[in-house]
Amino acid sequence: MSSSIEEIETRLKKVLVQCTTESNLPGEIGSEGSLVGEGAVLDSVALLQFVIGVETEFSILLDDGSLTPEHFESLGALAILVQSSIKNQLKS
Repeated sequence: MSSSIEEIETRLKKVLVQCTTESNLPGEIGSEGSLVGEGAVLDSVALLQFVIGVETEFSILLDDGSLTPEHFESLGALAILVQSSIKNQLKS
C-alpha cells in the first residue's frame, strides 16, 4: 500500500513536532517551510533525532546518499524522498 504525499507530510509533521521544541516551531508547518539551514526549524541534534524518527515512523532506512540538504529543504521534498524509499522497499 502506497501513501500519498499529503499523508506522508502529515506523518512527517507529527515526527517533526516530537523532535523539536515548541519555541522553534512556527504556528503552522507548511510543505515548503525550511527544515535546515538559515532560520530553519531543525538544528543538528534535532535533525539527527528527526531522521531517526522518520525512519521509525515509516519503517524505512534512509541511505547516506539520500541525506542531502536538498531532501531536507522542506517537508514536501522530504515527503517525496520518503515515498520513493517506501516504494523501493516494497520492491525488495
